[in-house]
Amino acid sequence: MRAQLFSENLPDHRIVYSQDGRKFQFRILRFLEKSRAIIAIDGVADRTAAESLKNECFYLKRDDLPATAPGEFYLCDLVGREVAVMDSDLRCKILGVQNYGAGDLLEISYGEEAFFVPFTRENFPNAEGEILMTRAAFEGFRK
Repeated sequence: MRAQLFSENLPDHRIVYSQDGRKFQFRILRFLEKSRAIIAIDGVADRTAAESLKNECFYLKRDDLPATAPGEFYLCDLVGREVAVMDSDLRCKILGVQNYGAGDLLEISYGEEAFFVPFTRENFPNAEGEILMTRAAFEGFRK
């Protein structure tokens, strides 16, 4: 089966889970590109079985990911965190992280509003401990 990979260290993992919680063991047969590969999934022996998994998304469990080094974090760990807007008393919340090909975007909620802000050091000078967003980013991307 062809697979699109969204993990730099996927070869270190051999078990993935479908969105409905089914467990699959796999192996990478060969890479087509850095983020695409031909994989074999245990128990998927013919084309019909493979086609039943077409467009299925597979996930790693958070506990299966390697520990991060000091100063590093997983983007998924930002979801749900509070964001302080610098030079103000404003507080926002991170709803999600998206990447449509041009870099990571944080989906920010402020009251009833939601908007995207590029996740750059310029917009978020501190993402460890208290997450800080510049007032310019808040005002510029909120519109």
